[in-house]
Parts: sequence; C-alpha cells; structure tokens
Amino acid sequence: MRVIGEHERDALAAEGYLGVADLFDQDEIAEVAGHLDGLFDRFGDLPPASVLDLGASDGEFGSQVPEILYPSVLSPGLRRTAVFQRAKALARQVLGAGTWFRFDHSIRKPPGCGFETVWHQDRVHKRSGLPEQRLNIWIPTGPVTASDGCMRYVPRSHLNGVLPHEPVPGRRGALRTVGATDADAVDVPLPVGGAALHLFETVHSAHPNQGKSTRTAWILQFTHPRTVLPTATLLHRAVYFGQTRTWRGKAVAR
Repeated sequence: MRVIGEHERDALAAEGYLGVADLFDQDEIAEVAGHLDGLFDRFGDLPPASVLDLGASDGEFGSQVPEILYPSVLSPGLRRTAVFQRAKALARQVLGAGTWFRFDHSIRKPPGCGFETVWHQDRVHKRSGLPEQRLNIWIPTGPVTASDGCMRYVPRSHLNGVLPHEPVPGRRGALRTVGATDADAVDVPLPVGGAALHLFETVHSAHPNQGKSTRTAWILQFTHPRTVLPTATLLHRAVYFGQTRTWRGKAVAR
C-alpha cells in the first residue's frame, strides 16, 4: 500500500497542501468512476437533499456544475473500494490515531464549463468552535491539468488562521477569501491515480474546465480527534439519512 513519506508529510504541514501522483492504480480509480458515473447519470432522480448545482444563481437550479453530497451513502460500494480504504489509512497517517471519516461529496465540471471554484478556506464554513484538524483528499477520476479544472492552492496560507471572506455575487452561499489572487496560486495537475491533499485552513480553488473531457472529482474529508462531533453534525446526518431513506431503499431493490 502506498504511504507518504516523512518528507511529504513535512511538505503538507509546511505548505498546507500536497499533490501525490501515484496513490492509486487505474483499475482502482475506474471502480470509483463507475459508482460516481452511475449516480451522475441519475442526477435528476437523486434525493433533493443529495444534490446541488454549484453553477446555480439567484434561486435557479439545474445541473451546470452538479454536486452530489454523501455519494458513499447513496452508493455504499464506494466505502468498500481500495481508494476509500487507502485514503482513510493516509488520513490516519497524517492526522494520527482517532482520525475518522466525516464527509464526502463529488463535483462534476462538464467540458467547456466556465465555472471557477472561488478561493476559500474550508474552515470558514465550520459551525462549531470546537478545536479539530481536517484533511481533504481530492481524487479525480481522470487526468487533470489547469485546462481541465485541477486544484490550486495558496502556499502557507493555512498558517494565518481564518481569513476574511466575502459573499460571491450570484452564487448562493458561496464565500470568497478576500485578497487571494491568481498570482498567489500553485496549480496541482494530476495523472490518473493521483490525489491532492489539503488542510482545513488552506486557501484553495479550482480552475474552470476548458478541456474536452468531463472532470469528475471525489472529495473525502477526515477529521481528528474522533471526540469532536458536535450535536449539529449528528442532527444533520440524521436528517440526511431520513431524507434519503426512501430513495436508498428503492436503489437496493433495483
């Protein structure tokens, strides 16, 4: 099993992000892609609690930039993949014993999609004031360059705490880091089998997809320590499972 070396862990801690080109093999990624493609093919039929359109604005909803929340709940086989198991082991290697899987989602940018994921820190969306560390593992199902919508980061931005953010006009609920510019950015292109890792406070974004292939990414979030599980999170999960129970039951029956 591929693990990251001490120098890679040091780089992640120092810079706030890390690109790893060879975490998974192509067959392992193809298995994940099969699960995700099956869900995106049924995007319009998924439970409302499971879907967002990141390209929507002013109350509109569509599928310009479809996002699926908790795809591993809708397609439980994702949790049994080698990719998930290796990502979980990697997160424990980085954050330590007691690290647990918190959340996953998948974002798809179609070819020619002009949608840019704005600069932001994940921590700005955190509702609880409890101390914790989080690690995001961003896994594309195909090769990605800047033209295809790869991730990009502001090095060492995680060292400055939570930075000021402002609402993004025309994008519901989106917040943008004040002062972050493309001049600060480092792109992280990846081959098939690669992944981009970043810490909770790292300022990051993703390019539009100006390429000819669909860009699909599976994003896994892990948290440490395990004792950090605020009541709001428990309630959110309970509500989500309740809202998707009927759909999941029908999916199993198919």
